[in-house]
Amino acid sequence: MKLSRFLACLTVAGGVLGSIALAQGLTASSPGFHFFYKPGATMTDHNDALVACAIATRGMINGSDAMTGIAAATGGGLLGAIVGGVIDNNENRQGAAANMENCMALRGWSVVGLTEEQGKALEAWDDDPPRLREELKPFVEAPTALGILHRGTFANELAIGGFRVREAEDLEEVSLSRRAVEDMTDAAIEAAGELRPPKPPKGVKAPKPVKAVKEKDIATVSEDRGQILLSMVGGRTDLNMHSIIFQRLDDDGAEVIYDGEPVSVTLGGNLTPKIRKTRGGEIRRYDFLAEIPPGIWKMATINWGAFAADLCFGAPAFIIHDGETLFLGTMHLPEDGGYPLDQSDLSVAHEILEPLPALADRVKVAALTNGFTSDCFGSYAYAYEQPGAPFVDQAPDADTIAVETVDDVSSEADQMEAGLR
Repeated sequence: MKLSRFLACLTVAGGVLGSIALAQGLTASSPGFHFFYKPGATMTDHNDALVACAIATRGMINGSDAMTGIAAATGGGLLGAIVGGVIDNNENRQGAAANMENCMALRGWSVVGLTEEQGKALEAWDDDPPRLREELKPFVEAPTALGILHRGTFANELAIGGFRVREAEDLEEVSLSRRAVEDMTDAAIEAAGELRPPKPPKGVKAPKPVKAVKEKDIATVSEDRGQILLSMVGGRTDLNMHSIIFQRLDDDGAEVIYDGEPVSVTLGGNLTPKIRKTRGGEIRRYDFLAEIPPGIWKMATINWGAFAADLCFGAPAFIIHDGETLFLGTMHLPEDGGYPLDQSDLSVAHEILEPLPALADRVKVAALTNGFTSDCFGSYAYAYEQPGAPFVDQAPDADTIAVETVDDVSSEADQMEAGLR
């Protein structure tokens, strides 16, 4: 896998007509008749971006039956869609529509709504995608967006607030942009082939994931090994439903490394052992401690039950050595959405490590580096950027991660190959 800095947040230029609606969210597509718009883009740019997003999200899966089937791939990779039973096809379509919007938002495209009359006129060409492309072209190439802005471009909503991982919401109208390139995306997906989660090389046994330390086992923690700590703060239901999966990468920043050591650890959720639990009114704090092998570890997914937001379009990572103890921060679960990670208060780590004074003396805040990408699996595809942290193609500080990066690429197809999927 190649690495590159993640796409910067872009905004719609010019005057958008009509009122501005709120973003639909990670798990829902926009209502009514709508299309994708990017200032200055051509219809060819529009088509190429949609094809690239279709290829990038072809490994995603959703549906209520996935609640009992989607599980973390303990042998590496992000969430593998190991599904028992029959997938709810309608719900899978809902998730697919949401993921197309997520991917396009990350590429700098906004969702613009049309009137019922305009939408019906364009919908008449559903069975003729080339003609629909011609009819849609004046809207896509307009100097300013002609309609109502339903959703803007990527704004780091998982990190700073606004988006939550949930079950796929209702699908209304399929994007007119998506319909216009159906022949192109179908052909591209067929040519790309099935996308499968990575697995260990032939003859290599998949390692078991790291298990968080139980409170009763705190005395077994070794000073010779590396440890990570994470606090999560929120209401009881939210805390019990949410978890974070971290995965260990190869030294060159590739997705996983198979060397016999564990490659994944889950922190959070009702089933994960907690080193400590505290409560203040309706708000609770769950603290997690895990001993992990040295290497580069990436925040891979944010999970709500079995539904996973795969941070395949860009996520922070950190490096840890044996004999180090790193505080990842306090992740808040506010009711209005988002998963902000506060790294400003190291006293939280000192409090957690009070029974382990040697670890408390050496604990430090994990130095996060943004922009690690991968193939997309799980339920939803998006990105998470830790505010203020550098990106993988910036000159790293002494304690951040230096990895080989790719040169700038010009076309959507080249960007796809460079890992911006």
